[in-house]
Amino acid sequence: MIDWNLFWPFMLAAVVLVIMPGPDMILIVTLGTRHGKAAGVAAAAGVAAGLAVHIVITVLGLSALVHKFPAVYQGLKWLGVIYLVYLAISSFRADTTPAADEVSATKVLSKPVLASFRSAAITNILNPKVILFNLAFLPQFTNPGLGHVPHQLAILGLVLVIVDFAIDGPIGYLSGMFGSRIAETSNNYSRRINNVAGAIFLCLAGWLATT
Repeated sequence: MIDWNLFWPFMLAAVVLVIMPGPDMILIVTLGTRHGKAAGVAAAAGVAAGLAVHIVITVLGLSALVHKFPAVYQGLKWLGVIYLVYLAISSFRADTTPAADEVSATKVLSKPVLASFRSAAITNILNPKVILFNLAFLPQFTNPGLGHVPHQLAILGLVLVIVDFAIDGPIGYLSGMFGSRIAETSNNYSRRINNVAGAIFLCLAGWLATT
């Protein structure tokens, strides 16, 4: 079902593509640095989950609709921009005062992991460039002569998701470790990192809006 002569070049290309810094990696590093190691890994899992959704879309052939109808592409793109702006505003408005009560502190500690996963997944899903990339990238490594092209796409897509998380997961963890160490030496760390995160989200929104 898989052409092994194409599979190993695909693996090499997948590793190179994931390692190259991009919006997803920036998002993972930002969330990990801001919320900790678990949140960084959760953000990596969110990106992988978003990528899995794109793979399903590609296998079902729905990605061709995005390519064929520019309005669908634009709609997804601007939803992504709006969501990133929302994340930026939330970061700027985050409560970082040390006098927060115990209930608020418990909420702050319990939300980041799920919130980081959700933010990363939604941001990735709402990036139509990922859909078009998979539409152009994955079919290059299929062999129609072997038949079952959708099955080949599904296997290659699953491998891509695994490679993505295998690389981004440790990056998210290390980002959280780095953020924790900085927090131990800086009293104003939370407020500063929230402001930096907000600025990064705005930059990502601008990047998505203008490309």
